[in-house]
Amino acid sequence: MPKHIAIIGAGISGLTTIKQCLDNDLIPICFEQNSSVGGVWKSEESHSPVYKSVLTNTSKEMSTFSDFPIPADWPTYLNHSQIEKYIEMYTEKFNLLPHIKFNTTVLKVSILPDKRWKVKYIIQCEREEKEEIFDFVIVCSGLIRKPRWPEYKGMNLFKGEQMHSHKYKRAADFENKRVLVVGCGSSALDIAVELTHAASQVYLSIRKGKLPWITPRIINDKVLDHTSRFSAHMIPPSIRGRRLENNIMKSFPYPSHLKPTDPLIASYPIVNFEIFQCLTVGRVIVKPNIKELKSENKQIEFVDGTVLEDIDVVIYSTGYNFDNSFLEEHIFTGGCEVEQEFGKDFHRLNWLYKLLFPPKYPNIAFIGFTVGAGAIWPVSEMQARYVISHIKGFIKPLPSQSEMEKSIRNSYEGIRKKYCRSARNALRINYVLYMESLSKEIGCYPYFYEIIKKFGFRFWKLIMFGTFTPIHYRLLGRNSWDGAREAITLYNKDDFKQLLNEKSINSGRTSLFY
Repeated sequence: MPKHIAIIGAGISGLTTIKQCLDNDLIPICFEQNSSVGGVWKSEESHSPVYKSVLTNTSKEMSTFSDFPIPADWPTYLNHSQIEKYIEMYTEKFNLLPHIKFNTTVLKVSILPDKRWKVKYIIQCEREEKEEIFDFVIVCSGLIRKPRWPEYKGMNLFKGEQMHSHKYKRAADFENKRVLVVGCGSSALDIAVELTHAASQVYLSIRKGKLPWITPRIINDKVLDHTSRFSAHMIPPSIRGRRLENNIMKSFPYPSHLKPTDPLIASYPIVNFEIFQCLTVGRVIVKPNIKELKSENKQIEFVDGTVLEDIDVVIYSTGYNFDNSFLEEHIFTGGCEVEQEFGKDFHRLNWLYKLLFPPKYPNIAFIGFTVGAGAIWPVSEMQARYVISHIKGFIKPLPSQSEMEKSIRNSYEGIRKKYCRSARNALRINYVLYMESLSKEIGCYPYFYEIIKKFGFRFWKLIMFGTFTPIHYRLLGRNSWDGAREAITLYNKDDFKQLLNEKSINSGRTSLFY
């Protein structure tokens, strides 16, 4: 008898999870609180943090779903309209809409004595609470849910406007205003740059007092994230990191007092291009962390003792918190013991085996709760393939609870040793190693001997030295795709030098990856 699967959220992760269920004869029901698919990328929805000028910071070749390529004639980096179009195409192609309950809020998910799950929900127009029982629950509600506000002295007294970047849409709303942007992630730098076209003056408050590593989308005539399988496996990350650092320093005039001190591979590089031009001409002025917001003259004092006056708007680009309030928190985070042991050193605590399964609850999984250098879409797809393979019994069973706990602890220790404190996110993955590891267990890893045997030596060279696209994982194994070879070949026909002529690649805004 087919198993019934509850999927919470119809964003990127939820949609690919529905598809994997359908591909494997499971019965999915997806609960979506809004009226459309796409999650944060649906800019028309009030909950969406997407602003008008947003561009992805990963290329289409590296961002695509593995068996539904983003059209090869689309730009290398996509704007929000193209992303919405791609999501709509994917949803229509695989007939996903009939499996989604829209305008439905999940109130509570609780485990039953027989290890199944009860999902209590309410449809917004009906007011009546309902319940359904499922064999498995997959949470795809995402990272960008609940705006995180900082706490500064005097915030309640400040006479200027204060807002979270979640509500930012366009620079024109800040015409001739003096604006302070707080933060130094992708959105903070994007917004600061864009505001220079409308605001009278833009300031950028950085908590650590140093800029992050910043890179353009095209560097040395090459798309930033276009790497080969050979490079990914044979060149150590430390060497790749140092090369990129050297290229960045040659390209950008980092002010000496703002130059990052941590190695690039131990931190979070940001994709941006115009910020250095804005810094050079004074359109954006960097300030240290805020000490206090004052009621007089819309003043803001900083930790170095300097004071700004007449600040009309403060935009807090300070990230997001989880909002899995329909679940008991310890299921995701591991509880108080994990908080006590790792809370001081890590952001976004979780206690998930392979960033998927809570060890104590084997019939629930979390998909799309990762951060890293690669695109989230193919990661979520691979996670969904892995979880569905687990449900169907196509892969070996999960280890014992104690073994999963040990694996999670080892992962924490590895992150603690490798990354600087500000980048110690418990959801962080090494994109290549993570994807390769899951694919081997699923059975879709493109082993070189099998590629040569099936496709020939010439195509093997393309796999080895061409762009390392997620479509590689549809060449072999169960749920392989007949169109994978052609799609990989088409993606590798791009002339990288031609990319330099694409308008606004480097001047566009980056996406919501942190």
